[in-house]
Amino acid sequence: MDAPSPELRKYFARTKLSVLPEDYFMVHLPVDAKPIPGEWYRPATTRFGAFIREPKEITLIVSRRKWLRMQSLFEKYEVSAPLKVITFDVVLPMNLTGFVAALTARLAEADVSVLPVSSFHRDHILVHKRDLPRAVRILRTFLASFKMGAK
Repeated sequence: MDAPSPELRKYFARTKLSVLPEDYFMVHLPVDAKPIPGEWYRPATTRFGAFIREPKEITLIVSRRKWLRMQSLFEKYEVSAPLKVITFDVVLPMNLTGFVAALTARLAEADVSVLPVSSFHRDHILVHKRDLPRAVRILRTFLASFKMGAK
């Protein structure tokens, strides 16, 4: 992989890594599933979540605890193995390119599967719970190399 641009290096140097404490599931629902309850969206009970509607399916990313409370609302579903959410805590401009690619390339080299999820200002990745320690170690080492160079 090519060396990151000076702009990317600046953002890597400022990036703080955080891991949400909860386990998460990716849940597949059929397109005709019942509506998602409004409580799913409340900030008091939802630290992180995603709802993706496509023409042929619905995908939720939801905490384990919340899913266990919600699953009885749905007749059909598929659930992933437990996942952990890693957040790259730095506000990123919408026109920045290569941020997630550089991070996930390091993980791919170590055979760590990731699912990137972006919000307006931040990027996140989901990793299998079993891979979390290795993923965090790889990412912290990568990001630290830019912090040392930024002094």
